[in-house]
Amino acid sequence: MKNVLVNFSYGDKCIESIDGDIFLNSMKKYKTFEKVCFVNQVSEAAQQKLRKYFDILVPTDERIYTAHLAIYEWLIQRQDQYKYVLQSDLRDVVLQRDPFEFFENNPQYDMFYTLEGMPIKDNDCNMFWHDSYIQMLRSHNKNYSDSMIINGGIVAGKIESYCNHLLMIFTNTNRLSKYLIQDQQFMGYLYQFIKDNPRVLMSHPYSDTFCCTGEAIKRDNVKITFDGTNACNLNGEPYYIFHQWDRTEFANQILDKEKSTLRFSF
Repeated sequence: MKNVLVNFSYGDKCIESIDGDIFLNSMKKYKTFEKVCFVNQVSEAAQQKLRKYFDILVPTDERIYTAHLAIYEWLIQRQDQYKYVLQSDLRDVVLQRDPFEFFENNPQYDMFYTLEGMPIKDNDCNMFWHDSYIQMLRSHNKNYSDSMIINGGIVAGKIESYCNHLLMIFTNTNRLSKYLIQDQQFMGYLYQFIKDNPRVLMSHPYSDTFCCTGEAIKRDNVKITFDGTNACNLNGEPYYIFHQWDRTEFANQILDKEKSTLRFSF
């Protein structure tokens, strides 16, 4: 069975950015998995660019806040084709190693969530999401700000579990409320209920090398090293994914390194 990476793009902004180019440049090195991008309000010129790097483009009318539904409806018709699914942002991501190698090496897990490396209470944005979400709960509505932040931009799993994740996110964010409910906002609440599930990996940058996230690095919650090419843990082991690299002190080094190899900007 194949593995698949999925992205979603609403409009051309991410596709036209150098951050988007850096992601595409890192992704195109890997031929071991299929690449699918869901597109809405993306120009024909931008779609032509994406076709050079994605195997399949899927047009959709869903917007960014209901993107999970578009991906769900497409994947459930193809559950016999794919084994693992990786969802990533279309910008601020560098694939440093083939991430599906990490999943294949950890078959005991059905889902892979990325912890940024800091609790909700250490981040103003996530605390705002916490305080607004808790007001919508009928029960089980105690303060959970000690929970670790689950990043919404990098999520993976075996296809059946991942499809269930997509439906869970869609149904819990598609609600009337004073503020838009974000996927990461809901996952902050979810953490307390799934953190002890033995079939779920809560990947922390200090416990494995799946992913490191720039927000926690920027705030000194997580220490990493950079060898000039890859973001590494303190033992010098490269992470499979460097997310939110543009928020870190290593951003200029990555930009300088990648600019010389970018060949697909408009």
